[in-house]
Amino acid sequence: MKQLVLNRRQFLKATAITGIAASFSGSLKGLMQGEAAGAPAKTAATKIIRTCCRGCIGKCGILAHVKDGRLIKLEGDPDQPMTRGKVCAKGLAGIQALYNPNRNKYPMVRVGARGENKWKRVSWEEAIDTIAGKLMEIREKYGAEQVLCTTGGGGNPEFGSVRRFASVFGTPNWFEPGAQQCYMPRTVCYNMIYGNTDMKYQTTSIADSEGHEIYFYDDTPMKTLVIWGSCPANNSPSQGGRAVVELRARGVQTVVVDPRFTADAAKADVWLPIRPGTDVALELCWIRYIIEHKLYDEEFVMKWSNLPFLVNTQTKMCLRESDIMPGGDSNTYVVLDRKTQSAKPLPYPWDDSLDPELFGTFMVNGVECKTGFQLYKERCEPFTLEKAAEICWLDAVMIEKAIKIYAQGPGGLCLGVATDQHPQSAQAAMAACALDLMMGYVQKPGALLQNFGDVKFGDSAVSPLYKLLPAEQFRKRLGGAEYKGANSWGSCHNPTVLQAIKTGEPYPLRAWLERSGNKLAVLGNASSWIEALEKMEFIVHMYMYPTSFSAYADVLLPVQEWLESDYVVPPLNMLFVRQAVTHTYETMNETVIWAKIAKRCGELGHQACKDSFDPAKTAPEQPYWNSMEEFLDYNCKLKLGMTFKELAEKVPYEAMPIDKWRKYYTYKEIDPKTGKPKGFGRPSKKVEIYGEAFITLARTGAPYAPYPLPPASKDYDPLPYFVEPHESPLEGSELAQKFPLVMTNGRLPYFHHGTLRNVPWLREIYPVPEIWIHPKAAAKYGVSQGDWVNVESQRGKIKAKAWVTEGINPGVVYMERFWTPETLNTDTHGWKEVNVNVLSKNDAPFNDVIGTYTLRGYLVKVSKADGPPKGVWLKPEEFKKWLPEPSDPTPLKDKEV
Repeated sequence: MKQLVLNRRQFLKATAITGIAASFSGSLKGLMQGEAAGAPAKTAATKIIRTCCRGCIGKCGILAHVKDGRLIKLEGDPDQPMTRGKVCAKGLAGIQALYNPNRNKYPMVRVGARGENKWKRVSWEEAIDTIAGKLMEIREKYGAEQVLCTTGGGGNPEFGSVRRFASVFGTPNWFEPGAQQCYMPRTVCYNMIYGNTDMKYQTTSIADSEGHEIYFYDDTPMKTLVIWGSCPANNSPSQGGRAVVELRARGVQTVVVDPRFTADAAKADVWLPIRPGTDVALELCWIRYIIEHKLYDEEFVMKWSNLPFLVNTQTKMCLRESDIMPGGDSNTYVVLDRKTQSAKPLPYPWDDSLDPELFGTFMVNGVECKTGFQLYKERCEPFTLEKAAEICWLDAVMIEKAIKIYAQGPGGLCLGVATDQHPQSAQAAMAACALDLMMGYVQKPGALLQNFGDVKFGDSAVSPLYKLLPAEQFRKRLGGAEYKGANSWGSCHNPTVLQAIKTGEPYPLRAWLERSGNKLAVLGNASSWIEALEKMEFIVHMYMYPTSFSAYADVLLPVQEWLESDYVVPPLNMLFVRQAVTHTYETMNETVIWAKIAKRCGELGHQACKDSFDPAKTAPEQPYWNSMEEFLDYNCKLKLGMTFKELAEKVPYEAMPIDKWRKYYTYKEIDPKTGKPKGFGRPSKKVEIYGEAFITLARTGAPYAPYPLPPASKDYDPLPYFVEPHESPLEGSELAQKFPLVMTNGRLPYFHHGTLRNVPWLREIYPVPEIWIHPKAAAKYGVSQGDWVNVESQRGKIKAKAWVTEGINPGVVYMERFWTPETLNTDTHGWKEVNVNVLSKNDAPFNDVIGTYTLRGYLVKVSKADGPPKGVWLKPEEFKKWLPEPSDPTPLKDKEV
């Protein structure tokens, strides 16, 4: 592939077409005529600006070459410690995304009927006034909860901004299309079980810039790595994918659990092409084998986990000293002492006079009790190697080989997004965390699960100001009382939102403020949302370019690309910055857009919005800001004692010495306040592999709800459990006879979620979505390599191009999310032709803890089609229309709100 350097060519007039006209209606053409074309050539030297990519959620360092105010070249920053100069195709595509002729360039309001794509340019002041006025009207007539805010879907997002605005405005209803479907199940479950020292979120997700041990490949003693439902080579090629390559080169053995023969599977010592939706069955098999063969770390399990604790089998709660003796401590847990064969309180951290049983069933004061480990053993008992092989469509011999490799550690299990996209999302995360903890793969050299330092900066540093959301409003959160784990992010449940819009129960939603790529590409069962969109009174879409969602909007706001934005980026123990290298048209940073709306609502009489700008009324949290400079300087001065500009001049900046940041066994460090080890961030100060906390979460909402909530419809199970997928391919099912193949997804290295389908060189690499199908299935359904095929589920029908390969489980097909900007100005609005989420499922069953629905593991059928969809571009020359059309830099207009 050529280096992505802007070709020297005749610049087109910057104002011959607005940011939407190229792909929407012709009604916008000529709107901006009369403005100046590109400025005369200049002779300034090329300036190299250090920044960081946000083409996905990675932290890749970038050196941006700028000449005459125009970006002409991007290359990797060799000083960034996680990427070391490497950049993927998404990052190198930044120039084409920045200067894409289809950019949203100015605020615009709809002037025709929804779907006609007729727009009028307005000023920022008019756009913000229109939005704030409508929101205040709805709030005063119906209540703030009838306003919905959303974000996500890839592309330079700052997730904290939407959460903060929702809290300040007073609506409990916001969501990110991943959330319950991506990462949240793992953060919730790892936090509830592992807890971490100092309560920092740390999981083993390489794709989410975690699992930091892998970046020290030159001196880590790591021996094994399991990549489960993830593909670092695709998800984070320049960052985690690169580090995994380095580990393999140094002899680390890998196991890949994935239905697809990915680049990581191709290099693995064992590939397990699992049936989608059966991950928990395989995990329980691994746990059973580890228990049966005593492969677990007995000392860690005994002294630093709650598995020896006695559990009342009726209440499912761990026994406390107060349960077995009058006046006993309610915070001291109980074990069965082998020496005396009696229940004894176990003081933290340990009592050498006791010899606790790890397994067994016992009677304590007339109550049946079992150890946490005994309950795990019984839960896993049915899942033999043979049974797991049968359920998961795997080879029992290869399952055993994979477990033995994993057990050779130290190492860890990297759990990816695949299990987050199925109703057993929480159970898969519980089991994955339990496996690493049983093996003692935690906070030791070579372990993936660590507790390395916190440099006090995150990619979402915006404070949500939850304290401004009163209890009455908080309890109105749609789905918040049932799926209480989602309150960890403050997210409502989008299927419940959908039903509320359609039915008006428990109340309707009237306004939708959306900031993301293309909701219709990333939400399950996309067609089901059209009725909801048509019912909304008012829709705002803020993004870098028009998407399918834009066609249903009333106001369009132009958001900055990552090359126009500033932020603090924390790779490992260092701080880097994302900083604007240029600015185009009237685009604005989303963090300021939300602030502008809040400020205008305050001026229109919303007291909480007005107060949110007052330092005296927001302390100790940051008051709302009037510019990005103000926001960033506040954080940088508070945490570093310098301005953002000063930090940018010092990058790479060591926020914490490496020996203080990369510390092992932090749970053994002595807490000066108690004189005892710090332990883990759980009530017992031990890892709580037996998940008693999930019962409390279901009943009260603690620890994530700021106010008590009514109990969920049922207690959450403290142990992982397996349930056959709702749409099961097993023989005898009438549904399986009609739809015999299981659909799965998995990220491509060229795009992030719904983004970048309008970048010409990326679309040249991957113009249309392929569907991977095994040769046996292809022969059965009359499909050959390169054929266009129909793909159909109970919910819809699309097309895809067949890729016939043995690199897929024979009963499974794979396809990734896609939409086609070239057909935006048609009746399909680009989302109906090849979008796999036309097929996916967004109704019950949902995950009991999180609310996850089914994006993977549902049933489809495949048949040969008569050709490609109408209007979809297939040839490289067709994408020339999207080549960059740069203009002179535009002065930044978001300095003051």
